[in-house]
Amino acid sequence: MHAPLQLKTDYINVLLDLASERTRDRGSRVYEIELGLSIRDVRLLRMIGGAPGITMGQLVQTCGIEKTLVSKLVASLVQRELVQRSIGTEDARQIHLALTDAGMQLVLRAEPIGHEMEARFLDCLSVSEVQTLSRILHKIIDAEAGSRDIFEFLIAQLRESKAADAAPSPSASTSSSTRKK
Repeated sequence: MHAPLQLKTDYINVLLDLASERTRDRGSRVYEIELGLSIRDVRLLRMIGGAPGITMGQLVQTCGIEKTLVSKLVASLVQRELVQRSIGTEDARQIHLALTDAGMQLVLRAEPIGHEMEARFLDCLSVSEVQTLSRILHKIIDAEAGSRDIFEFLIAQLRESKAADAAPSPSASTSSSTRKK
């Protein structure tokens, strides 16, 4: 066995993932008992309720849940008659979402539960620390959104570079075929 490597294990994204996963698990358990919904269901209902007519594409971009899972969750919410879908009038490819009356009632019942759980999760912080944390997280999210185009450009360049490095050079293939003769 080797000696422990001196590696950084407290990357901010790891800490955010840990905090998120642990609070999300607790929250989901409470929502399931109280409302029969997962925390992801509640998140989607909140986003749809806050932006009636939101498209599936917009919902995927803003909710932080993977596209195929959003599609499945929305289908389940439609089947449960909490969300209604309508085809776009300007673009028939777009599906617009809105809460049904039952969906509105459920998301309004979820709201005080969410406030209470958040207060309990954050009761180890002062009001000032909570405000600072919120401001910093918004700043990080905005910075990521603002740098997305350049990031995608750099990723494309990296892929091209890796593909070029992995491709056999024409002279190498020629010399190996010449040697076979």
